[in-house]
Amino acid sequence: MTSRPVGRRGLVLGAGTLFVSGLLAACSDEPAPPPAPPTGKELAEPTPVQTEEQFTTIVGEVNADVVEADEARDASLLSPRVSGSAVHFRKASYALIEKSDEFAAELTVPGAELVVPMSSVTSDFPRVAIALVEDSAEDGVPYFMALQQSDAKSSYTSWGWAQQAVGIEMPTVPSALKGSEQVAVDDESLVMTPAAALSLYAKVLTDGDRADPDDQLAPNPFQTGVHEGIQAERAKLNEGVERDEAATVRESYAVKEEEFAGLRTDDGGAVVLGTLLSTRTVTVAEGATVRYTEENRFTTVIGRTEFTSKYVRTYGTHVALYIPSADGGGQVQPIGATRTTLTASGE
Repeated sequence: MTSRPVGRRGLVLGAGTLFVSGLLAACSDEPAPPPAPPTGKELAEPTPVQTEEQFTTIVGEVNADVVEADEARDASLLSPRVSGSAVHFRKASYALIEKSDEFAAELTVPGAELVVPMSSVTSDFPRVAIALVEDSAEDGVPYFMALQQSDAKSSYTSWGWAQQAVGIEMPTVPSALKGSEQVAVDDESLVMTPAAALSLYAKVLTDGDRADPDDQLAPNPFQTGVHEGIQAERAKLNEGVERDEAATVRESYAVKEEEFAGLRTDDGGAVVLGTLLSTRTVTVAEGATVRYTEENRFTTVIGRTEFTSKYVRTYGTHVALYIPSADGGGQVQPIGATRTTLTASGE
């Protein structure tokens, strides 16, 4: 499942507006705008950042590797530009597609066209970058792409991409020439650390709003879609009987801690990307049978249409969040998500 709203682009990162404003200001007699708010600590000396041309090359090569691998259904072809969970998710998808072509619809492909780059001025490794890139599908919605360079001799690779949520205000970011401060997963200059924000999102996706009693997480399309899907499945499984008499449905989310990218925004907040893994379990009541009268893509993969014990699907989701600065305050806002089915089983 991906959060794919109507419309070609929706809202994009504010840096696109900043570029336009800069050009207009240079052609007029109006006074220059005031300086942007601080973006984090001052570095002792300038450090190199990726240029827009370099970003364009990297993004194009990621797209080319994904397209080649998808055509051959061969995850080994994702190298050298795709790594980590993006490879794992693709490999799982290819295995599912071998049994049911319907899973091919989940092969979302970030395009080769760069929209907005966020580059790091941090000199330490691993070094991260975030690129907003076009969807490869016509009239599609852009993706936030996580990029990581493990050391000075290594190339940037992408371990995941999260499709932008439409209808949600996006933060503004420094230009690619200026660069952004890299934000650590335990950074305490924000309303909560990125680690805590990702953990909160996983808890809310698992347990709903009761997991967020202080209302620290803002509403978002992915959460709404997941919870509506669970409720619809629960209603269908228990059609004609009392609620949950035949089966219960629960999906539990956890953060994959090894993958993280975070960069400072203009207002001192941060855009962060992470990976969530989830398991949706249908538990069949004792003595009951869940029976599908028609095969679907999951029952095709599992090889059965009746379940007397449980029915399980696992998913991987790349997410993007905006976390406000501690001084500015406000809610953590999920701004993107792309979900991939990994496995299906049952008995």
